[in-house]
Amino acid sequence: MPSELIQYPVPWDLVRGLTPHLAHRTATNIVDFTARIVERMQPPPEIHGLEHLPDNPRFVLAANHYQRPGLWILHTAAVLTQALVRRYGQADPPVRWIVTANWPPIRLGAWKIASPGDWILPRVAEVLQCYPVSFAGQNPAFTARSVRRILKDARTSPAAIGIFPEGVAGSAGQLTAPLPGVDRFLALLGKAGLPVVPCGVSEAGRFVIRFGEPIPAATVAEAEDPAAMAMEKIRQLMSLNL
Repeated sequence: MPSELIQYPVPWDLVRGLTPHLAHRTATNIVDFTARIVERMQPPPEIHGLEHLPDNPRFVLAANHYQRPGLWILHTAAVLTQALVRRYGQADPPVRWIVTANWPPIRLGAWKIASPGDWILPRVAEVLQCYPVSFAGQNPAFTARSVRRILKDARTSPAAIGIFPEGVAGSAGQLTAPLPGVDRFLALLGKAGLPVVPCGVSEAGRFVIRFGEPIPAATVAEAEDPAAMAMEKIRQLMSLNL
């Protein structure tokens, strides 16, 4: 990464604008919401490899979890979402992201209190048409319900499914191992007929994303570790900016 990184302010006004949707539990327009985030990112992000995206948007989009001080993961997800809008048009949503929708519990000495995020974040995910999951191992039943829903939707939904295999442990400029269970999850999506499109996120004087060639669904379904395979493709795409 360059020594002087661009600072992208958190779009708090846009986030606060979700309040009426949260109150009424209605979905916001993802195309418009993400477009307004991206248009504030100057210089504009660079997008490479759109020609690699399949004709059909029914695939898994796997990208590194690129976040740092001055660049929120919301910026990353917004750029990726807008890239799919450029490729496939104004379908709403163009991609449904899998997001962590709770926070670790608050500890006060020997006491442990559930975080307010356990209530608000699933509702934010609902408004943004995302699939909520919990931190690894914290609420397996909650995550299992979301996984079953995703697998059901995968057979008919026209939207891509977006995932950051590293989860919140991932950060800008370095890759971490995929979360436990992502390998099995990708294999199930491969068996449902969805290829995996890897995407490397990096910076080279500006925000850059590079889509790679799709990994065929059959390859994903039969791989010993499809998550590790996807992360290796992502690493190769990131290295193109070094």
